Amino acid sequence: MKIWLEERIGEPDLFTGRKKELAFFLRWIDRIQRRISQSTAILSRRKTGKTALMERLYNLTFQQNGRVVPFYFEIRETDQWLGDFCEEFFFTFLYQFMAFVTRKQEYLDTARIGSYGEALKNAEREGLDYLCDLLRKAEIFAAEEKTDHLWNMVRDAPRMTALHYNLFVVQMIDEFQFINRFIFWDKERTRRAHNLAGSYLRTCEYKSAPLLVSGSWVGWLMNDLNRLLPGRFIKKPLGNMPEDEIAEMIFRYSLSENMPVTEEIAWLIAQLTEGSPFYINALFRSVFEEKDLSTEAGVQRTLEYETLNLDGSINTTWMEYIDSAFPRINEKYAKDIVLYLSKHRDRRVGHRELKEKLGLEMSDPELEKKLKAIFRSDIIEEDQGLYRGVRDNIFDKVFRRSYADDIHHFVTREAPDEYRVLFNEISERYGRLRGDHNRYKGAFAEFMIIHRLIHDVRKEGELFKSLMGNLPDDFVYVEYGEVRSCHSPPLHEPEFQIDVLARAEGDGYSLIGEVKNRKAKFSVKEAGEFREKAGELMKLENVDKAVLFVFSVSGFFKNTLAYLKKHGIAWTSDKRWLEKP
Repeated sequence: MKIWLEERIGEPDLFTGRKKELAFFLRWIDRIQRRISQSTAILSRRKTGKTALMERLYNLTFQQNGRVVPFYFEIRETDQWLGDFCEEFFFTFLYQFMAFVTRKQEYLDTARIGSYGEALKNAEREGLDYLCDLLRKAEIFAAEEKTDHLWNMVRDAPRMTALHYNLFVVQMIDEFQFINRFIFWDKERTRRAHNLAGSYLRTCEYKSAPLLVSGSWVGWLMNDLNRLLPGRFIKKPLGNMPEDEIAEMIFRYSLSENMPVTEEIAWLIAQLTEGSPFYINALFRSVFEEKDLSTEAGVQRTLEYETLNLDGSINTTWMEYIDSAFPRINEKYAKDIVLYLSKHRDRRVGHRELKEKLGLEMSDPELEKKLKAIFRSDIIEEDQGLYRGVRDNIFDKVFRRSYADDIHHFVTREAPDEYRVLFNEISERYGRLRGDHNRYKGAFAEFMIIHRLIHDVRKEGELFKSLMGNLPDDFVYVEYGEVRSCHSPPLHEPEFQIDVLARAEGDGYSLIGEVKNRKAKFSVKEAGEFREKAGELMKLENVDKAVLFVFSVSGFFKNTLAYLKKHGIAWTSDKRWLEKP
């Protein structure tokens, strides 16, 4: 897949999982053409993958080159005059629209966004007369500082432009909750446009140009949507990732950071992070000088740094939430409430218990108002009218690191001891379930084979030949431009996954591999299925010349080997693939 709009995740292959979410939203985008998709809000905290998901949806929609035009805009967390905000919004849409209809990627370069004159010149050169008319009208409103008129016009520009060209548009607006907080009516930025989201009341109802908005401050965004845009948005929470996707993510980051991890360590990290992509990213990219994810002790030291050191990215991110929340909700009692709920996060707590245990001198309505405010800041959870701490062992440590009764004792003794107990519990669970972690076994084997293809066998091609049977006589081990696992595109039929793709440079053989790290032998049925999906991959990836191979740690049935030999598929069960280079 070509990356049209640069994705902030960095290396595109680091985008892992979110298969259900991608499939849901791609169907949602496809249904826009039938005018049956309703504006939707993605809800989750910072660094859970919302922006990565939206940027990938943008690129997939752009690549499809159908009748739905993707438009992505992020509302910046900085004070802005409405007039400047209108121009940024308008120019961003215009250039993204021009990029889509002309297929010229250079229009997606945000550095191009400049003056009305420059934008008009580009639109004229591309023959987009309707955009030229919009630009001339907008320039007049801007010159006369008729910001109300300008905002009404540019807010509706995506829908009207798509309508004029017999197209549709999906409007992806990231950090939507900031529209009421950081936009001001006047240039001096003294009059906050605190109800500006309400101007979308009519705009968001059009099915030809629905909104897909996101917000990192879940309670805050929910409050704005319910108060100013009631009934207009479907709410779609973005939770933590399932275990199979987390296992894949851990090994992908391990490859990207050149930081090998064992199957057991991958299990440990997955359990500790509870499926949070942010926590996994923070561990692998920690700036801790003694970072070591190859041992249990190393993982614990790295996690302690990230959560208990003020420079740790996990600590910094959570403290941004907390430091922003308390001033807005009146700090009196708030810290005590959060600390109490965090200590008892395994259960729901009501008003009476909080008032009795904390000695709160306030009425039930006053307490409920404060609890609602803390909830909207995403540092406690609401559950059927009662409240509880965030069910997250890591957040608990971050909060108590700053607000425990004896911070020094907590950092040096309590937290490390609690982590040690948690690590032991996870290790015991691993021991009890050992042999049943097929997703980790498979992911670990894929990781080791890819790692060896990148770092080890490349130096000594003869080793590869010695570990593999049934290779073509003319096979020569060559430099591989990329080595990775890959999935079929979202919504592609048939859906498939390829464990290893090593793309050859020049005229050499590429490698396409199936990896099985389990007790059962590899069967003829599996061999046929692998051959079919490998053929599909070769068509999608434009691979003309490839060797298919199967690694099965438990070997092969006799009829399977006959099938593999007949169809020119290489095989191996050599356990040296799984040994550390």
